[in-house]
Amino acid sequence: MKWPWQREKAADGTASKDVDVLLAEANAASPTGPFRMVVEDVFTIKRRGTVATGRIGSGNVRVGQQVRIRRAGTVLGTTSVTGVEMFRTKLETASAGDNVGLMLAGGTGDNVMRGDVLES
Repeated sequence: MKWPWQREKAADGTASKDVDVLLAEANAASPTGPFRMVVEDVFTIKRRGTVATGRIGSGNVRVGQQVRIRRAGTVLGTTSVTGVEMFRTKLETASAGDNVGLMLAGGTGDNVMRGDVLES
């Protein structure tokens, strides 16, 4: 019995890709395209606002940029990025592949949760 992830030749005679190669391609950050980040965790800091953490999947984000909050394909609202931090270092911009914390303006703490997508 052949499993779908086993190597074998495709119908056109070319070798099919290994699962590890497919996963690497899927997880590769794309510097092109619009900003997109899946939220991994959310923190509320008193007198500062809401921080959403995650790995930027594509594009760039900068302080002052407007982003949409999307859950299950539905846009919940928009907010602006008031700060970008990576490993306790404040930045003006961050790019695809960076693990960051984004400080979000206003009372967005109740609107953002793990699994949501921030996008431009």
